[in-house]
Order: sequence, then C-alpha cells, then structure tokens
Amino acid sequence: MADDKKLSPEEAADKIAGELMDVKATEQVAIMCDEDSPREMIAALQKTMHKIGAEYAVLLQPSRSAANKNLMNPVIEHGLEQADVLIGLTKSSGAPVYAAKVKQLLAAKRLRVMSLAMRDLDTLTAGGATADYAAVKKSGDALAEIWRNSREMRITSEAGTDIQAPIAFDDVIIECGYVREAGYMAGLPDGEVSSRPIEGQANGVFVVDGPAAIVGKPDVPIKIRVEMGKVVEVMGDCPQADELRTIVSTVPQADNIAEFGIGLNPSSRPDGIFQEVKKRQGQVHIAIGDNVYYGGTVQSNVHIDLVVLNPTVFLDDRMIVENGRILF
Repeated sequence: MADDKKLSPEEAADKIAGELMDVKATEQVAIMCDEDSPREMIAALQKTMHKIGAEYAVLLQPSRSAANKNLMNPVIEHGLEQADVLIGLTKSSGAPVYAAKVKQLLAAKRLRVMSLAMRDLDTLTAGGATADYAAVKKSGDALAEIWRNSREMRITSEAGTDIQAPIAFDDVIIECGYVREAGYMAGLPDGEVSSRPIEGQANGVFVVDGPAAIVGKPDVPIKIRVEMGKVVEVMGDCPQADELRTIVSTVPQADNIAEFGIGLNPSSRPDGIFQEVKKRQGQVHIAIGDNVYYGGTVQSNVHIDLVVLNPTVFLDDRMIVENGRILF
C-alpha cells in the first residue's frame, strides 16, 4: 500500500544522484528541462551536484505540444555526446526518454539516464518515489526472468480488456530505479518490467480506465480496438477520447502498439498522475506510438502510456497478475 512518507526536494535529489545513480565527481551531468519544469527540483539537483563536486549543465528547451512530445532540441542532442549522466525533468516532453539520440547513446553505452519527465514536484517527493528500491528491483528481476522465458502475453480486465500479442522476450527492460551503469535508464517514481509486442501482431481491445500520458485520466473509460498491431478505433464520449483520436489520426505512427508494461511499486499511489499509477504494483500500461527505446523500428513523435486498471495478465499459460494482484 502507498504510505504518507514525504521527501524534501533536496532529499529526492540526493536519492537520485546517490543511491540510484551513484554520480561521481569526475562525471559530466546534463540536467534537461523545459519552460514548465518544476524549478524547485532543478535547484535541488544543482545543490546535490555541487555537494558531489560533479560538473553539470542545465539544458533548457521549449515546452512541447501533443504533436511533438519526443522532439529534442538539436543543440541539446549534440551536448549529450559529452555527458555521462542525463537527468530529464521536461514537464511537457518525453524527449529525455524517447528521442532517437538518447537511444543511440544508451545503445553505445555512453550515457545513463534518469527520467523525471512529465512529473510534478509532488510525484518526485511522495508516493512511489519513497519506495524501498532494493525490494522493487528484486521483484523486477523475478518478473523479468519469467518474461524472458515466455513468448506471448495476454491482458484482460473486468472492464472489457482482452488483448494479446507475441512479445519481444529477448529484449525485456527492467526499470526499477537503479541506473548506475552506462546503457541503462530508470525513472522516479519507478518499478516496472516491459517489452514491446512484436510489431504488427497485437490484436484485441483494451480499456483505458486509468490515467494516460498527454490526455490525462478519461472522464469515462476509453475502449481501443487493435488489429495487426495498429489502433483501428478509439471509442469513448469524453474530451480525452477526442484528443486521443486526433493524435492517432494525425501524428505519423501514433497508432502503433509500442509497449506492454507491468507495475511493481507498492508505494505508488492509486490516484496519482500516469507516471505514478502505471508504476503501481499489479497495474498495466499499454503504450502507443514510438517503440525505438524498446528495441523496435517504429519512430513517432509520441509515446503515450495508457493505464489499464486491475488487469489479469498471462505470460503464455501462466497467470502472473490477477485483478491487479501480482502472483509470481
């Protein structure tokens, strides 16, 4: 269960740079933000880097609209070639996670990344951010082992979800807070295991009854029909469904089913923003749009996580989550 524990911005910054990232005085640190980023968190990270003695730069890019969430300023892209550590606090953008340049530097093991993208200050100092990440990582390792030995995932829910696809079992990603080596990425709050469905092979429907990236928590559940790895219909009578339909119909490749992820964080709150709820133990998120970070080939200007509450999940014939309760 979530608790009432609260970190100060300085304590959160120290946890990120210390326990989770192990930033050294000899390293170059890029703190990437935009015009909407929480200034208290930027200041706290600067103070922490001063204490460590690390060289850092605060990199500011313009805030982004729904149509270009993943775009990174090209000057910042070039600057990251000199960085050892990237901490991304962009409030309006997922670029520190999904930009192609970041993926290239991760693949080359020249960078490690902590994503605080699209979070507010409360999300960075309470709820899932306060978790015991050693315990969360232990759960992540156990789930990843099952995932790597499975070939297909099926997700259902009492709200009407029933979607399945073969999965990229050889490219399973553990995001459980720790990112102490080049080539890896984590977030705060964190706690999930994920991979991409094989492109063009997801089929079924899923019901978004939890919060969603970009559009927010829907006023009524949104039902999404999927055929051959693509969103073919977005059903729902609410502003969030209208915005999602617009994105899917106008942003290239936004209709791609990009990711299946399972949350593992017992401290994440059930009523937070999507970055909090998608990490909550036993919840599922299905993402549409870009899947390059997950080892795929589909590039898009958006990657939109959509939360399915209280799911039941099968890896092959093994039930690993039942109505939002993990079983493994």
